[in-house]
Amino acid sequence: MTSSAWRRRIAGIVMSCACLASAAGPAPRVGNAATVTRSRWLMGTLWTAVADRDSAGPALDAALDTVASLERRLSNWSPASELSRLNAAGGGVVSEPLFAVLDSALVLAAATGGAFDPTVEPLTLAWDLRGKGRVPNDAELAAARARVGFARVTLDPERPGVALGGASLDLGGIGKGFALDRAAAVLRARGFATGSLDAGGQRLLMGTEPCSVWVAHPTQRDRPAVCLRLGPGSLSTSAQSEHTLAAGGHGIGHILDPRTGRPLASTASVSVFMPTGTAADAYSTALLVMGRERARDFVASHPGIGALWLEPHGGHVVAEAWNLDIVASAPFVTVNPAPSTTRNHPHP
Repeated sequence: MTSSAWRRRIAGIVMSCACLASAAGPAPRVGNAATVTRSRWLMGTLWTAVADRDSAGPALDAALDTVASLERRLSNWSPASELSRLNAAGGGVVSEPLFAVLDSALVLAAATGGAFDPTVEPLTLAWDLRGKGRVPNDAELAAARARVGFARVTLDPERPGVALGGASLDLGGIGKGFALDRAAAVLRARGFATGSLDAGGQRLLMGTEPCSVWVAHPTQRDRPAVCLRLGPGSLSTSAQSEHTLAAGGHGIGHILDPRTGRPLASTASVSVFMPTGTAADAYSTALLVMGRERARDFVASHPGIGALWLEPHGGHVVAEAWNLDIVASAPFVTVNPAPSTTRNHPHP
């Protein structure tokens, strides 16, 4: 996913969360504590942090401050960001947060066989996904593809440093999840074991009772489609419909297939539930790029990944849940039987 996802992945993908114990009522409270909420526009979407303690305000503010700091480091939208300067230099010594997210990105790229790849920046530029959009000619596309490949990037933990090997980085498919994890760490360090962080198309639940989370129709984001039962962890949804540009008579989606160099041709969405936001973010992109059959097989061999595949078919949406429980669905949804896999308890 390109960093344009930070600007346009919106809250409609994960529709709502209501703890099962209280159905659709307000979030549970600890004792008589009031629910405290802080919201801020960050990484191109509205972030909301919630905790149930009267004194939670400063901790929630600090968590969102951490996200703002990471946005300044990891965004491709600003030429002054640390990531932009690293791309321009082709390598160098980097900060701890940038090194950490790159380390995770390379591990996840290898785990997905490159379906998630943090080096798609040349393709992002070729298709002008941060501008009005354009369709590159064959020569331009071939030149951009020649610079894509996560294996080009090497890390030196001693410095800590990065050598890009001719590649350029785009962390839009992992940066939001990484920021969720860092924000949650801030809350835990301040004594908050429970709470929630919502970052548009991705949510992180901390230490809560099981909750029901509605996931939207893949292309009609105001229509709740499927309800999942989730415990602590992060749910990330990727869909090509989230941001589409028009150029040369073509619709250009923001999720690029690193194998072809072209925007992914899919109307489906994939929601991934994992213990960490970082992993959920990257795997939701990777599974969508893989396509339904490959994604199903991949999750079957990785029982730590929980995934929901939604795909429009005529007037209906076909749903498949892998290692997750569907507790309810809208009338327009057809739920395919789940494969026989470990269910409901994703782990690293």
